[in-house]
Amino acid sequence: MKVKYLILLIMLFISTGIATAEDNGAVSVTSPTVIIDGYEITPSVLMPGDTGTLTVTLKNTNQNSNILQNEGASSGGFATTKSTSIGLFVENVHLEGNGILVVSPDFSRLGSLGPGQSVPVTFLIQAPETDGIYFPEVWIDVRDGTSTRYPVPVNVNTHIAVVKKPELILNRTLPDQVVPGNEFTLFLDLSNTGSSRADDITVAINASASSLSLNGPGNYYLGHLDPGDHATFNLSLSTDKDSPLGLRDIPVTITFANPDGTRVTQVEHVGVHMKGKAEVSIKSLTTDPVRVSPGPFTMILRIENTGTDDAKSVEASIDLPMAGNHDAFVGKIEPGNDAPAVFYLTDITNGDFPYTVSVQYADDYGNHTIRKQLTLSVSRQNNVLIIAAVAALVALCVAGIWYHRRKKGQ
Repeated sequence: MKVKYLILLIMLFISTGIATAEDNGAVSVTSPTVIIDGYEITPSVLMPGDTGTLTVTLKNTNQNSNILQNEGASSGGFATTKSTSIGLFVENVHLEGNGILVVSPDFSRLGSLGPGQSVPVTFLIQAPETDGIYFPEVWIDVRDGTSTRYPVPVNVNTHIAVVKKPELILNRTLPDQVVPGNEFTLFLDLSNTGSSRADDITVAINASASSLSLNGPGNYYLGHLDPGDHATFNLSLSTDKDSPLGLRDIPVTITFANPDGTRVTQVEHVGVHMKGKAEVSIKSLTTDPVRVSPGPFTMILRIENTGTDDAKSVEASIDLPMAGNHDAFVGKIEPGNDAPAVFYLTDITNGDFPYTVSVQYADDYGNHTIRKQLTLSVSRQNNVLIIAAVAALVALCVAGIWYHRRKKGQ
């Protein structure tokens, strides 16, 4: 009898402990679940018999689970909640073709996914020989959790758009080359060639380099662009004369919203070809002697380049009607420099001679010629003055001798 009562006492104690535990702590645990957070098919439209890839992103939806605990319940206490994170273990990921040939095997024992974590899984697939929309299913088995089946649409050579999206295309028009120091106009045309509307569009033109700057605003906003619509922007830009030659980049950042609200950012680039240009002019013209009289003389023509590129094959010529060299080859003149063209002329007579100075040169824009009309005056005035001065000197000497002799004779 004592043993019997002892057994009953032990059973009563155990049941009381269990009841106490149930009163003091009630555990509420959310079963771990996994979802398909996104998918991508490459290429987006398969041709019959083509091979492609299907990538799905698995995500653990659990952020935490709540454990409800009653403290002091028997004495009228209060309840508290503690949060704890629960991961899940992906046992197997299988792709059921449903008309699509699945080349890749199953992914067994993929591993653990923590709360909120995601992982991509890629399958190699092959399209059937018949056009259409197919719906292979992704089967996901989770240990001690809820399994998932998710159909994915695959387009095989049909005109049915699975997801309609906008497609913004930027066309640009600008000069083939821009001379440093000059202004130019950039024409931008933004068009929507997609199958749905683009909303909340911003266009930002970044031309902040010191040698290349906008003469107006660089940020624009468009409420939306429907399929087939376009918007245009005329931009005026200035360049620095010291801007380096070559290709300069102007980034254009376009952001817009898809129909599902997701934002897309695309960066376009406008290439500006900075190409220097020579600017040749006549800096000065001198003669030796300064006052030209009958007889040989030298003419020196200084040619300068005030442009932004080399002046090549520089050559000067004059058409004076007298003997001597009428052409002078100078060669290359770099920007900011000058060089002489020397002419030696003979058989000169008195008079005024109109003539033309021509300078030919070449740069990356082609061959160029500049001309200047001038007049050369030739006079005997210098010789007459010299003769007169000599005659006056001789007369003075003769007068001095006569005066000296007369005074001595007295």
